[in-house]
Amino acid sequence: MRTIEIPQRDWPRALDEFSAAHEGWLVSLDVLGSAIGAQPQFRELPLRGVTAEIASSDPIITIAASRGDGEHITHIIHAPTHVRIERTNEGADVALQIESDEGDAAILRFRNAEAGDR
Repeated sequence: MRTIEIPQRDWPRALDEFSAAHEGWLVSLDVLGSAIGAQPQFRELPLRGVTAEIASSDPIITIAASRGDGEHITHIIHAPTHVRIERTNEGADVALQIESDEGDAAILRFRNAEAGDR
């Protein structure tokens, strides 16, 4: 396994590319924080996309997934400081990690709905 740090200036492009490559893959989101511990947000929902808005004074990254009834669920990370992609040695993406300036981390893990676990 290896972890790739994405520079902040590249977040919008890199997350757009990540979203296009993984749209529809089943994702699970956990939020980790020293005050809250590990908190599951959702499990195995189809990914709709991950976007970064960094031009404003309050940058955010939004993770969107679909529920079974067609509704979208979103998770917003305010004041992100780091974006990392975890990859296997063969180059397959395994997880996306986003840290905030408060020290919390959102971990998005996924698998391809058609190809099985990745």
